[in-house]
Amino acid sequence: MKDPVSSVSTIRNFMANAGRNTCNEYLYEALKDADEALQSQITKKIYHERWVGINGVPYDQCPRCKTNLCTAGKLGRKKENYCGTCGQKLDWEES
Repeated sequence: MKDPVSSVSTIRNFMANAGRNTCNEYLYEALKDADEALQSQITKKIYHERWVGINGVPYDQCPRCKTNLCTAGKLGRKKENYCGTCGQKLDWEES
């Protein structure tokens, strides 16, 4: 399998060139689903929310679904590689 970025590019090019009229509707929908699934496999940096949450603890958000990843404070969880809500692959490295 190619890397997810190349696969997404290939799917999008095919969909743009084929169009809905020449493509079976089921195939077109399957390609849209595949594109979305592959997008979640492309590592994206987490979003550091500037707004400070409960008890003055800032929080990190998933770049895709904006879910609070709950990694700080007394109840903080470990930094996972994927968002537990949408499955987005996460990059925790500071930039």
